[in-house]
Amino acid sequence: AKDVRNPEFWNKFMQRPEVQAAMRKKLRYESAAEAAQKTKLDKLERKQRRYELMGELMKCATNVKHLISPMFRYKITQQYLWKVLCEARTEGMLFCDKLRQPQVYHRLQAIKAEITAGPYGVAGWQAEEEVEEDLMDKMVVEADCIPGGIDGEAPDRKQVLDRREIQGVLDFGQQIKTEGNEAFMNENWEGALTRYCQGDEMLKNFSAEPHLSKENKELKTMHRQCLNNKANAALKMDQWQTALRAADAALKLKMDDEKALFRKAQALEGLGRTDEALEVLDEVEQIAEDMDEEFRDQILDDVRERREEIKDIEKKASKDFHNMFKLMGEKQVFGGGRFLADGTSPPPALTGDEERKLKRMKDQEEYRAAKAKWELEQRRQEGKPLFDAPKEPDMPTPNRPGLGYRTMERTRTITKNQAQQLLEDLLEAYSAESFQKKVHAEAKAVTFEYQPFLRRLKKIASVVQEPILSKWGFDPSEEGLQEMMVCLSDHTLREQNLRKLADETTQMLYGGEDGMWGMEQE
Repeated sequence: AKDVRNPEFWNKFMQRPEVQAAMRKKLRYESAAEAAQKTKLDKLERKQRRYELMGELMKCATNVKHLISPMFRYKITQQYLWKVLCEARTEGMLFCDKLRQPQVYHRLQAIKAEITAGPYGVAGWQAEEEVEEDLMDKMVVEADCIPGGIDGEAPDRKQVLDRREIQGVLDFGQQIKTEGNEAFMNENWEGALTRYCQGDEMLKNFSAEPHLSKENKELKTMHRQCLNNKANAALKMDQWQTALRAADAALKLKMDDEKALFRKAQALEGLGRTDEALEVLDEVEQIAEDMDEEFRDQILDDVRERREEIKDIEKKASKDFHNMFKLMGEKQVFGGGRFLADGTSPPPALTGDEERKLKRMKDQEEYRAAKAKWELEQRRQEGKPLFDAPKEPDMPTPNRPGLGYRTMERTRTITKNQAQQLLEDLLEAYSAESFQKKVHAEAKAVTFEYQPFLRRLKKIASVVQEPILSKWGFDPSEEGLQEMMVCLSDHTLREQNLRKLADETTQMLYGGEDGMWGMEQE
């Protein structure tokens, strides 16, 4: 029997070839498992770093986000940003300030150039890494900052500026406010309102980096002052709705703004909503109770005066209604003279011009009725259908917008450059392979008959047209499509290059040379 406790036995056992092969296989497995575990831990660490970097980048200005957004998914970018973040923490600096240092900013631009160098750049496909969708979506949205969102879905989104840029906005806002105040002092209400509106449109779209609390406070205060002044100027011009909207916007910035509340009460009074105006004046009164005596007395006097005026207006209105109904009663508006014996109202007496006009209208109706009767008899004798089938309108195109079928008022126009860009968007959408396949399939389904194909084309084309209509500010409907084509025709009928581009767009809409293009002339 073999003594397994003897070391010599195990020395000989380990020298056997099959045992050594098993040991080598075990070592390879353990090293591979260890490497996989290390790779997993490294990937988890990089993920945690990405979220930490994203939190810091969201505190930076929009121009920095715009630079980093297209290359954030690359490892080389993440590694460099993490290095900069660690240096900023060691030096006691803010990350956004560290990124604005010339050597750091230029290095980021160099990394971007390396990435865009294609297959010969040092950061090719090997430097890419799968990045969480929520991170990239957030980065893209913040980098391509559209204040308020494309369709107003993000009313609080603003463009973030650094200290130097926000100071320029504050200086320009102060200039606009000063010019508006000068116009208001000179009783130029319209000029003052224009300047305050400009200030509002500018200030509402910007904010400073989160750590610039002083600048953010100044910006918010200046915006609120512009809105209050805008409401005051609108009140002077009896633009009650404009004043009400401006006052409500100011109250969103500061809920207990006594000036905004007082001007809201004046706007509501001008709109005839006196009950709401009195409720707002009660709010102003409550706010004034917590102020210094000097300001409190002045505000309470203004509130008292305004409340008395509103009550006087209500009394006067009640008296006017009473007098109106009294006069109507005296004229027998509600009396027996209002109706004839059979319960019908007597017709008003006609003047000579009205009688002649009425006779002319009757003659025209008789002539049209006789003409229609004669034409109907002629069609019957010739064996034609008594009534023509209603002709369907063609698909509106940039060179043939279909003016005869428009029912909406025209709401906007576009420039020549905008028309070219819009045509290029339509051409790209119509040229998509998926859309072309659908067009060719529908053409074959109706055996290349034009009118049945046109009815089907409208349905499949609307799917690709609606996003473009919404993007360019048109109503995503048939009316909006017709209006867009009319706007394009303003330029395609005058510019040969645009007319040619419009023909290419229409050709792709109908499926190109392999589709129904040119069939309408047959």
